[in-house]
Amino acid sequence: MVLLDAIMDALGEAYPWELAGKRDASGLFVGSRKAPISRVLCAIELSAEIVEAAAAGRFELLVVHHPQPFMREGAVLDADTPAGRIAYNAVKSGVNIVTCHRNADAAVAGTAGLMARRLKLSGVRPLLPSRDAFMAKVVVFVPHEAAPHVSEAMAGAGAGAIGNYTHCGFSTRGTGSFFPGEGTKPYSGETGKLNLVEEMRLETVCPSFLVDRVVEAMIARHPYEEVAYDIYRTCLPVPWGLGRTGNLPEERKLSDIKEDMADWSASQRAVLEGDPQRKVKRVTVAPGSADGLVERAWRDGAELLMTGEAGRRALVWAREVEMALICLGHIESERALAPAMADVLRAASLDAGWGVEVEPYEDREER
Repeated sequence: MVLLDAIMDALGEAYPWELAGKRDASGLFVGSRKAPISRVLCAIELSAEIVEAAAAGRFELLVVHHPQPFMREGAVLDADTPAGRIAYNAVKSGVNIVTCHRNADAAVAGTAGLMARRLKLSGVRPLLPSRDAFMAKVVVFVPHEAAPHVSEAMAGAGAGAIGNYTHCGFSTRGTGSFFPGEGTKPYSGETGKLNLVEEMRLETVCPSFLVDRVVEAMIARHPYEEVAYDIYRTCLPVPWGLGRTGNLPEERKLSDIKEDMADWSASQRAVLEGDPQRKVKRVTVAPGSADGLVERAWRDGAELLMTGEAGRRALVWAREVEMALICLGHIESERALAPAMADVLRAASLDAGWGVEVEPYEDREER
């Protein structure tokens, strides 16, 4: 058993809450961060039926991807409305509800990442990069003997990760100056005089949403009373955002891709817009809805846009630029997220010894 707060931290590691943006309804919807949790149910769609299933199965926590449209800050939850009834019944049944919406769409291992991985796309990049996060550069000045320890502490907090590489950084030697005032206890040098000491300048990068954690770890391991450090916003490309564009290992027929992805998503209503015999290599995946993303996919060089659903404007655009469309169904295109969220929490429970049981709702339906 563990407190809900720890579970939200684990979800935030995989699907950073900062990627949700200010207007999205991601986070704690019903319940308390101090609630003890022993059983978790993960699902895609929040509904009265799923809340009832969670209560019947004695799950104290329900983690969902799709929030109801009413889930906005300041919304009035009237129990006589469908939305309010869900919240009211959850509270009565002791079911806490957490939503991972836009953050799970934008995360590296989110909905688009799962689909891109299934297709084995290479050279993957976000179709619509996130504006809510950026890569930051962290610079700190340390005495030589402390440099390895401070560097390791920062890496342990998530700094220095670039692609499949970790502990990335750079260091240079230099001279630091400081004048310790009355009441100070400097690590080196003398109080009441200007000191010049040899130091190392350590540089590394981290996501903007990890800056506070990296700085906290850095200061905790640093020997100085007052730590000198800088934070810069970089223009480096980010791995987070809506959709993904990449290349298939080799050209494939559209009919084969449709069949494979329909099987993967358990879709009974997959639709292909295009010549089934046409072979493609460059693909954009945009689980959920493709509306507003077709032109971006085309400008990204995509020959195929794999999505959940597409409106008339998207269909017209695709036809005009001769880009194929495969629509799996909105829920179907995101279905893999529920077991993925369950895997994230199972791993966290195993690592931390929580002893929490986690189950995806889709598995229950199949049984």
